[in-house]
Amino acid sequence: MTLRAVLFDWDGTLVRDGSRVVTLPANAVAHYARQKLHLAVRDEDFDRALQAVMPVYEPGKTETSPRIDAIIGSAFTWLGWTVGTDDVDSCSRLFFREATAHLTVYDDARALLSSLKFRGYRVGVITNAIFPGHLFQPLVNELGLSGYVDAFVSSADLGVAKPNPGIFLHTMKAIGCEAHEALFVGDRVETDIAGARAAGMRAVLIRRGVRPRDASGYLVIEHLSALNDLLGENPV
Repeated sequence: MTLRAVLFDWDGTLVRDGSRVVTLPANAVAHYARQKLHLAVRDEDFDRALQAVMPVYEPGKTETSPRIDAIIGSAFTWLGWTVGTDDVDSCSRLFFREATAHLTVYDDARALLSSLKFRGYRVGVITNAIFPGHLFQPLVNELGLSGYVDAFVSSADLGVAKPNPGIFLHTMKAIGCEAHEALFVGDRVETDIAGARAAGMRAVLIRRGVRPRDASGYLVIEHLSALNDLLGENPV
């Protein structure tokens, strides 16, 4: 079967955190609460509240996905305060910007995405994240990828996370392809590979810095450029 579309995981596949500094997004929210809402909340207090209300996530087992606005609202409630929707939205944006401030695009990802666009392939991104897609869109633009991505789907928008096949099927529908026409590339077996295969897609695992090896039912690559060997010049 001819491939018409390539879908990718986000973190660890197309982008990485390029900072050596550990950022604390919770501190940005606590600062907003002190300055804008006049709440006597310390950085460590809000961080503790977030940890208390954050749902447990086990890669490969957890198939539901919370949203950052619900989490932040619950954290304020845990601390004994009720915060309005507009302020929760502002805090969510601050948290997102801090958490993603140092993301950079892998060189091989930028080169491959450009090549896929030139050759007419449809491209989608599927990420397990607490952040909804509308927060990602400005970041995708800033990273110079908006012209290469036809659909960006976050689990926070659907409430369903990889490896649940529903998020893969949703994204394929968004870009107009069937499972047998699509390839999925990710860096985690338990979420990316398992989910893609459950949705009927072919799957590729990328392990940068690790020599490719044979695996049961999927290909393992070290560099995204290796995908060119699997793809034709142009999809049909």
